[in-house]
Amino acid sequence: MMQSQGEIKRLLQQKIFGHNDVLTFNPYSQMVFRKLSKCHTIGLGVHTYQCDKASCQYVHHQYHCCGDRHCPNCGGAKRDQWIDDRMCELLPIKYFHVVFTLPFEFNSLVMGNRTMLLNQLFKSAHYTLLKLGQDDKWLGAKLGIVSILHTHGQDLSFHPHVHCIVSGGGVDTEGKWKFLRRKDNFLFPRRIMEKMYKAHFMENIER
Repeated sequence: MMQSQGEIKRLLQQKIFGHNDVLTFNPYSQMVFRKLSKCHTIGLGVHTYQCDKASCQYVHHQYHCCGDRHCPNCGGAKRDQWIDDRMCELLPIKYFHVVFTLPFEFNSLVMGNRTMLLNQLFKSAHYTLLKLGQDDKWLGAKLGIVSILHTHGQDLSFHPHVHCIVSGGGVDTEGKWKFLRRKDNFLFPRRIMEKMYKAHFMENIER
């Protein structure tokens, strides 16, 4: 992991992207790119430490980090801590992994309305899961959900999507735990989730 972190920083600082290339990035990506390129360099400033012993006088320069969550160095420790914290919260039950995304035709719209549409992506994903979970036909209880936003795909192209880790059961109206019991390995029928998610998302962005 440390090798890959150093490799990313080395590539950025080698200026593999020219000035004109960077200008083609959206403003948010430009900001992140500049932060990561300057991480642990003089570009972000430096603290200098010097031993006060007359016989030593050793000097150490500590370059400032960017602190950006996208940085593999700065964000890596926070990510690992977040994962450890979530692992401590796990219940001894089955969990499901559900991904909600948007078609690529929405990319330019999301770029221009980033906060609103990414928030709506979360809201529509949560609405779909909670609504179906509360339906007695499927479960009849309130699910537990942990959601993580990814804005890019594995090929680094812009591809906003939300990963949801969903409990295989929930708390009913009487405060009792109710396990999800399905013969297949799916949380809910895919087509039903798709239809509800799409309708909720489109209805709210058209307002």
